Order: sequence, then C-alpha cells, then structure tokens
Amino acid sequence: MPTYHRKQMLVAKVQDEVGHGHVMARVAEDLGLSREQVVDDFLTGKTKLLSIFHYGFDLWEEIGPAALLMNSAAIVQFQSLEQGTYLPYARALRKIEKEESFHYHHALDLTHEVLTTGTDEQRAVVQDAFEVWLPRMLAYFGPPDSDTVAENTMYKLGLKVDSNDSLRQRWLDKIIPVFEQLGVDVPHELVHFDESLGEWVYATPDWEETNAMIKEGGPRAADWEALLRESFSRNAPYKHAALNADVVPV
Repeated sequence: MPTYHRKQMLVAKVQDEVGHGHVMARVAEDLGLSREQVVDDFLTGKTKLLSIFHYGFDLWEEIGPAALLMNSAAIVQFQSLEQGTYLPYARALRKIEKEESFHYHHALDLTHEVLTTGTDEQRAVVQDAFEVWLPRMLAYFGPPDSDTVAENTMYKLGLKVDSNDSLRQRWLDKIIPVFEQLGVDVPHELVHFDESLGEWVYATPDWEETNAMIKEGGPRAADWEALLRESFSRNAPYKHAALNADVVPV
C-alpha cells in the first residue's frame, strides 16, 4: 500500500495537472475560444481526443511505470512543440515542462521502489504495466508520417516542427534504456533497436482500434465524462451567482 508521503506526492502531481489545464485554457481564450466552449465541445462530441484518460489504473503498482511512459512521452512532445511559431503556446509549454520533470522523477522513483522493495506479485504488475502501456504510448504520438505530414496545416504553419515518427524514435531512445536499467524486461517483439537500420523497430499500434477509441471513447472515457458533467451540474449555482453578483462600488 502507498505511504502517506507517496500519496502526498501523487496529490501534488494531480494539482500540477489541474494547473496545466488552466494554462492551456488561457491559451485557448487568447485564440478566442472560451474554456466553457472547450469543455462543451468535448461533452457534446464535437471535439475528439486521443487522450491517456481514455484509460485508467487498476492497481497502485501500475501507476509508476505507466506514468513514467506518459510523462517521458509528454516531455519529448513539449520540447518539440515549444520550438513552434505560436509563442504563447511555446511559453506555456516551457512552464509546464518544469513540472513534468517532477512528475517524471516521481514516476521513476515509484517504479524503482516497487521493483526493489515489492513482492514478486508487485514486480509482475510493473512488468505487465510496461507491456500494456508501451503500445498505448506509441499510438499517443499519432499516425505514421506517411498518413500525416504531406497535408498537415500544423507543419505548414510551423506550429509543429518534428514528425510523429521522429518523435516516437526520440522517445524510445530515451525511455527504453531507463526501463532496462530498472530491470524491466523489454520483449524483443514489442520493441528492439535494429543496428542495421539504426532505429527502433516496434510493434505497430492497432490504428483501427485507436481511431475507434477516438470516435467512441476508451474503457474509462464514460467515467471521466460523467465526473465532468456531475461537477458542472453541482457547481452551476455557484458559477451563476459569481457571474451575476452585483458589483458594489467602493
């Protein structure tokens, strides 16, 4: 079971993530889209997302390796996107990156703790989590370049400077050695470095399944949407009161 200290660190990470959402909402507002509209578009199905929140965690020991994969992938993405042409977005990402570094090291420490002090069953959970979440994160970087680069407006405008495949390779360069050093077995059929090609070869994500998840939602998507709707409903009276309060002159 997690210690009180470990729970505090996880709560701090959650608090950071809420802050990241507010930062991105401000960027959207600068572009003329209110945060209410962002959320409403998501809840009505107008906006479709490839998000890790389509999934959830079943066991405490799963959080470390899964978050280690997620946070390292996010850092690689952000380091690339901050080189783009829209400076408010780039500045926001630089701020977020500093906190993602804490999240990365927390996940690394948690994974190491389970592997060094946990039971055989707990270590097996870490191994299984790595094998389950790695394919999900490979898909997180998006479709292969052959399907995206040619007509993608983000590349043409300079908002995105690195292709999906190059970012995937860059991420694998960084994260696979980390798991190997931790003692996690990296199945050859899942991912391996091909010396002749000079790049990582990985099991191709099931893009049909990924696209279906984006359109219809993943295994935990309905849970997250329900929480969001309940929060909006519960807080609606307070929001109404705040927006309609009389201003008393000083």
